[in-house]
Amino acid sequence: MNINDWASTDRPREKMMANGPEALTDTELLAILINTGHSGQTAVDIARTILSRCHNNIVEFAHTIMRNGNADNKDIKGLGPAKSCHIKAAIELGKRITRAEEQSRSSAIVVNSSQAVFAQFNTELSCLDHEQLWALYMSKNGKTLAKYCISIGGVDATCADLRKISQHAIEHMASYVALCHNHPHSGIKPSIPDKELTKKAKEALALFDVRLIDHLIISDGKYYSFADNGDI
Repeated sequence: MNINDWASTDRPREKMMANGPEALTDTELLAILINTGHSGQTAVDIARTILSRCHNNIVEFAHTIMRNGNADNKDIKGLGPAKSCHIKAAIELGKRITRAEEQSRSSAIVVNSSQAVFAQFNTELSCLDHEQLWALYMSKNGKTLAKYCISIGGVDATCADLRKISQHAIEHMASYVALCHNHPHSGIKPSIPDKELTKKAKEALALFDVRLIDHLIISDGKYYSFADNGDI
């Protein structure tokens, strides 16, 4: 049956207009982005197939398509590069909205745990297909002063500029710094270079009486904390 033959209350777009986007399932929202079906399948059928490959987990789906584009779904008729771009654009807009909301609240956030550091960077880093290193700067009472992307690397490595990390700490008169970077494809276990970076950053910041309180590695919504594991 063509989706146009459905009752208007069952069509995703009409359902959204009548009841708002919160009334739709993940499948129906994805179907709206896919827009059209293919070869006897509706957009809802295609959306259902895509999500089933990600265990019907919308977060897993977002991570997969942002990293791999259409690679994992290229055999699904009706989901070509153009529609994948539409979906990725919607996810990116959602990320930017979330990031802007987090930034507007960040000045009131007290960073007192690895979970608090993770909350500052999870949205930014979890879906990337390349490594980025960020630094979070805090006042003596733990309030967020600023956060900066220190470096952007390749699939499995990024370089750290200790001078840049220290410079921002001086500019903001920070008392504490936390580093955070992502591992796109290798899990959260720290590598030898990760451990060396942590040691060097701690020593460099200590010259300016600034304490490195943690270094997090993020991957797929999980994290490793150097502080929690006694490695800092």
